[in-house]
Order: sequence, then C-alpha cells, then structure tokens
Amino acid sequence: MGAAAELSAELGYSEIDEALIARRAGLPPETLWNHFSAGKEECMVAAENAILLEVVTVVSRSYSADRSEWESVIYGVRAILELMAANPAFAYLGYVFSRQMAPGPVREIYETGHRMLEAMLQRGWEYSSSPHHPTVAALGVLGGTQAIIRRELAAGRATELPRLLPDFVYAATVPFLGQPESLRLAREAADLVQEPPGRLRDDPVLE
Repeated sequence: MGAAAELSAELGYSEIDEALIARRAGLPPETLWNHFSAGKEECMVAAENAILLEVVTVVSRSYSADRSEWESVIYGVRAILELMAANPAFAYLGYVFSRQMAPGPVREIYETGHRMLEAMLQRGWEYSSSPHHPTVAALGVLGGTQAIIRRELAAGRATELPRLLPDFVYAATVPFLGQPESLRLAREAADLVQEPPGRLRDDPVLE
C-alpha cells in the first residue's frame, strides 16, 4: 500500500501498474495479486481505508475527559497534521489523489471520511452562543484547510504541516466560538507547536 501511494504521488495513478507497485515494494508481482486480486485499484482502496482508520484512531485518542471539547479539537487537529507529516505519500493519497483522480471506490472512502469530519465540526454549534448556525460552516472549514494542505503538499512541505496548527485551530473554531475565544485557542495551539511531536500510536497502520 505504501508503494502504491508513493508511486501515485510520483507518477500519477494512470501511469502505474501492478508490476511497478510490486517492484517498488520489493516483492514479486504474484505477491501483490495474492493480496489484491483486483489489482492496483483494490490496493489503493485498501490504502485509503488505512488512512481513514488511522485518522479516526488518532482523533479518538486525542479526546480526553480532562480537556474541554475544543481543547480536544486542538489535539485532534495536531494528531492529523503529525500523521500526514510522517507519511507524505499517504497525505498525497488522502488529500490530492482521492479528491481529484481516484477511481470510484477510493473516492467513496474519501467522501465517507469527509462527512465524518464535517459531522465532528458540526458539534461545535452545541458550544456556540450565536443565534445563527450557517449550515455550510463546517464544510467551509474543511474546504479551506484541505486546500491549504494540498498547497503544502504540492510545494513539498508535507513535513512542515504541524506548524500550521494555530491557523487550522483558528479556522476550525472561529465560526462557532467567535474571534476572542478562537484566538485564545490558537495561542494554546501555538504553544503545542513548540513541543516535540506526540506519539500517535504504538503500532501505526501506515508504517
């Protein structure tokens, strides 16, 4: 799966085949067929599923009874950015390939993950004092932040993604909490950026 993600990022999905994936993985072609009888598309589906599973896992682990809802959001966003920084090829697969050029089954997994994150953000209205709840607020947050991630990936700055944590925290919270509280949370996020990256999990799926 890692080899398929790397090659898609380097060459484009249409330019790779099963033999090339197997060669990059250091395995005979028949090994790939043993795992993915439908070939490269099935391999990419498995890779996209692995990304979604890992995102769900690291976000879930970021929530704690000792933190407020929005403080947990800070740690959840941090975990996603660290995950993508540690796995640039999978970041490309999740944020560029899956959105722009993926076959149908991979695209469906991307859409599932997108809806999940949108629903998580929509919970922000439970903590909002605003009488107006725009239905597209969460969608706007996701669209903007994902566009920034795609820009960073295109510029070869995947490993620098965690430095954007304060900006992403501000963008994710300001529609729901207003500017003063969002700025406070962004300052808290800025303090976290100075800390060493958190350990995401003991046995990461994407390794």
